[in-house]
Amino acid sequence: MKAFKKNLIRQSFYLFVIAAFILSLFQPLTAPKIAAAEDEETKIEPDLSQFIEPFYYDIIHKWQDEGIQPGKDHIKVEAKDFAKQADDTSFTVDSYKGRDQVGIFADAVGWVEYEVDVKSAGLYEIAIDYIPLSQGEGGSRQSVILSVAINESIPYREARSIELRRQYKDKDPQFDDEGNQIRSLVEETTDWTTATLRDPGVSVEPLHFYLEKGKNTIRIQPQREAVAIESIAIQPPTSYPAYQDVKAEYPKSETSSDHTIQLEAEDFLGKNSTSIQVQYNRDPLTTPKSLNKIKFNTLGGASWQNGGQAVTWEFEVPETGKYKIGFRGLQNYRKSLSTFRSIYIDGQIPFAEMKHFKIPYATKWQEVFVQDEKEHPYEFYLEKGKHTLTLGATYEPFMPVITQIEEISEQIKSVSQELRLASGGRIEKGKAVVDEFRVWNVKKELPGLIEQLEDMHDQLAAMAQQTIEINGGRNNVSQAFESAVQDLAKLLEKPNEIPNKQVVIGTMQEKVDQQRQELMDSPLEIDKLYLVSAKEEFPRMTANPFEKIKGTFHSLLYSFQDQNQLREQKDEELNVWMMWGRDYAEELQQLADQYFTPEHGIKVNVNLIQDQNLLVLAKAAGIMPDVALGVPSGMPFEMALRGAAKDISELPGSEELLNQYAPGSLLPYYYDGHYYGVPETINFKVMFYRKDILQQLGLDVPETWEEVYDMIPTLLQNQYNFYADPKDFSYMLYQNEAELYTEDGLATALDQPEAFKGFEEWTNLFNLHGLDNQVQSFYQQFRKGTMPIGISDFNQYMQLLVAAPEILDTWGIAPIPGHINSEGELVRWAGGTGMDTTSMMLFNDTPKEKQEMAWEFIKWYTSPEIQTEYGLNLEQFRGETFRWNSANIEAFREMPWRKADLEAILEQWKWVKDLPNTPGSYMTTRQLDFAWNQTVLESENPRVELEKAVKEINRELKRKQMEFDIIDENGNVLHPLKLLDVSKPWEGVNKDE
Repeated sequence: MKAFKKNLIRQSFYLFVIAAFILSLFQPLTAPKIAAAEDEETKIEPDLSQFIEPFYYDIIHKWQDEGIQPGKDHIKVEAKDFAKQADDTSFTVDSYKGRDQVGIFADAVGWVEYEVDVKSAGLYEIAIDYIPLSQGEGGSRQSVILSVAINESIPYREARSIELRRQYKDKDPQFDDEGNQIRSLVEETTDWTTATLRDPGVSVEPLHFYLEKGKNTIRIQPQREAVAIESIAIQPPTSYPAYQDVKAEYPKSETSSDHTIQLEAEDFLGKNSTSIQVQYNRDPLTTPKSLNKIKFNTLGGASWQNGGQAVTWEFEVPETGKYKIGFRGLQNYRKSLSTFRSIYIDGQIPFAEMKHFKIPYATKWQEVFVQDEKEHPYEFYLEKGKHTLTLGATYEPFMPVITQIEEISEQIKSVSQELRLASGGRIEKGKAVVDEFRVWNVKKELPGLIEQLEDMHDQLAAMAQQTIEINGGRNNVSQAFESAVQDLAKLLEKPNEIPNKQVVIGTMQEKVDQQRQELMDSPLEIDKLYLVSAKEEFPRMTANPFEKIKGTFHSLLYSFQDQNQLREQKDEELNVWMMWGRDYAEELQQLADQYFTPEHGIKVNVNLIQDQNLLVLAKAAGIMPDVALGVPSGMPFEMALRGAAKDISELPGSEELLNQYAPGSLLPYYYDGHYYGVPETINFKVMFYRKDILQQLGLDVPETWEEVYDMIPTLLQNQYNFYADPKDFSYMLYQNEAELYTEDGLATALDQPEAFKGFEEWTNLFNLHGLDNQVQSFYQQFRKGTMPIGISDFNQYMQLLVAAPEILDTWGIAPIPGHINSEGELVRWAGGTGMDTTSMMLFNDTPKEKQEMAWEFIKWYTSPEIQTEYGLNLEQFRGETFRWNSANIEAFREMPWRKADLEAILEQWKWVKDLPNTPGSYMTTRQLDFAWNQTVLESENPRVELEKAVKEINRELKRKQMEFDIIDENGNVLHPLKLLDVSKPWEGVNKDE
């Protein structure tokens, strides 16, 4: 009865909306702005400022404009002397790492609050004496992330994700049996550390916090990693004197002789990120030489580009005096954009000019001298003895532009929404569908729009010029802004055609948004660093023409060596082709050299290939690999149809291996009763939600689609919406107990009642419930808070985790909504992940004597132990963006997930059900896509369109079945197909609990 009333209320609401819409058709056309002006009090606008705070850059300038002065107090609070803590906090007081009575967050859960009595109101720095918990005690190798609230309020977005980094060093060099250097293991060297809270990418200076006179509260809340804290210090801001002032204090004495100190970049003392990696380079002046054998001889590049990443070198000064600094660097990773580094001597920035030293773009290796704009070298006074030099990545100079990108993006989005509302149009296939024959008077019908576009035009032009000034020349980012300026200028030439140019405006927003990350990346590769006496000249750092020609010849020569070729595969080696990036292949090669080869006595040769079609060509050329990794999930089936893929299920130990995987994830690799591949990665689907926005709206995280339908009116009333990928039909079909194919695999089952019900519910999401049928970027909408809930995948998860630290504590994930089945159970079936996952496979062409060893390699590679080490090493050495989403659930658990996120992912993992493959099955997704387009975009009848799709699918299935002798020309079944039955949630998710 309760459900009946709920449905009746919902139906009444939709009838009301439809009636209101019909009545509106008889009203005169008026612009939304006019209506808003007449009824401003009833207009609902989402106030995003309460969800994402302003940038620190904006707040610090606001405080300066208000005349707020630095504070004067020095206050120290012991971590054990807290005033309040959250009910669910993991915070306790105990002894740790040689210190007694320290505060310990055993997990990133809860918060603790301290009271400080300030006598002098003003701006302060906060320093924390801390140590991250070690592995085995709740920690991992990731840095600690904290949020800090002052008087129960987050002052700026950077305060939501303040990073306390760990320290590392590389262990002794390692080499393979051919003399090539392989990556060293990393050793953590973190000890108790006192660090001021900062975000070096945004501001090299420590972050400032405003404290009022009297009692203030400081709330510390860990967002990632377990950490122990001994004390918290409140202190006045650090001041950085200008170079001329510091130089004036130098002693007058000079060194008695000339000295040159040379440091090899790869021989560093420590680094604060495991992803900063040594590289090898064959330039003729790069030392030590790395020609016929790999020798790591440089440091950084794309692995050293994130704000705050720093490397430290130790050196010894032979004589007290003044020294100059220079280095041989490669800065050609972003065309025409400068890179910035903070320079520290003995852990301190010596003078203000070293906060963000500019390294200009150059196509080749260049001499980088630490000097001013007039090319006068800066001098550093150093006492005799040991010192340290640290370079840290920062993008602080670009922050004025980055903050404006956020602002202008919101303005463009606002204009785009206004035009859509005014024109009554919708976006279909990337194009705005509007009445092209309508004659507009934009100035009258959309008052203020032209002025708004003119302001945007001027602002973007100013941003382009500002970027040029900061960078020291034109660059890709300034050109993107200039391109947007030109687009706006063309729109303003014919303002009455603006409503028909909505796609131009949408593209403009995407173009502007992309520049944010471009400015935040700061890559740099270094070969050597030099410190020379003030009057000494730097050594030559760039190759002359003769050396360049010689270097080019050597590079060409060594590129033809057999380890770089696929044409000659050695019979005595296990040849593995891998369709991943170079970092993945190098890491696997190292693991195979360390573990597999010593145990099995056969060399593994991991070759990097970029195109799956090489497998097809290799089959024709007779140079098939023994093992293929990273292949798309559809490739094993396609190769099996043609007799090239090895039947995994007939090999010894296959049952034990396959039991490690969810049956639903094996569907793409199962054909006619046999398995021809093994899943390598999984691309899970989960529901993302903004905790802050749902709480403000009084909405709970939905468990079922009925609850989603109940929340959509509230979302729409507040100009929000729910996101669902328009092309993913899996959850609606599977959760309504529909199947794609009949039991014998010879026809589609989409003509069954369950399928019609699921298809109608899928299309009703957009036709009836008002979900957007096109969203340019759910990630951007979610980050900004304009689309606070929706279904997405692993890629979205990693984007949020890595690129949106400012909202780290405001979002969560949950299993996707489900349906209550006929037995009263909540089912959450979902597929569609097979399109973005990878697999591994073996081949029938592999010589019999090597097939057994190839199978041993697969068993070794898929083992939980190797998958775990492989995943942890990738993230440790290359950074968080290399998070390994292993399809092996035991290895997946061991990755450094947030605890609550892992629980949600594993719950959804029970219900994974990817799309099965049969001859001609590609036509199923194609025709369902066509049927969706006709139903949603063209308002056709869903049943009619699905019936058309069924007809086309069956026609193609029969054609393919005849091709592969499954049926004869008369339709007689020669060989019925066996399909894998997946109708129960996978119990393997819980087997380790």
